[in-house]
Amino acid sequence: MRFKRFGDDWQVRLESGDALHDSLVRLAAREGIGFAAFSGLGAVRSASVAYYNVETRAYETLDVEEQLEVTSLVGNVSIRDGQPFVHAHANLGRRDLSVFGGHLMAAVAHSTLEIWVTTQADRVERLPDEETGLALLELPEAG
Repeated sequence: MRFKRFGDDWQVRLESGDALHDSLVRLAAREGIGFAAFSGLGAVRSASVAYYNVETRAYETLDVEEQLEVTSLVGNVSIRDGQPFVHAHANLGRRDLSVFGGHLMAAVAHSTLEIWVTTQADRVERLPDEETGLALLELPEAG
């Protein structure tokens, strides 16, 4: 992983073989990032993509071992159980130009993955939500 800071934001370049989630967690821990949004593009050599089934309260996961274009990557970094936590979604394109996407559980860059990380001054925690079975962002204000 390579990166450059721009004020409170970061441009991150994952190199071939770098794991997306692990790289962003390391950056957040090293730099004390308590909340950030990110977006990105590039390519991966493998990915684990999931759909959250609300009825079963479980992820249905598809593991893919092939080169894929990352046509869209969005997510955030927050704090869960005292550690940085990455929540990511992606659209991934195959060689035949078909596209699929969902919750990105894991991905390994190949040959590069470029990610723009926009940090916020405040820390945001994720807490368990009994209704959904998910760890949701703890935000104090309700609309």
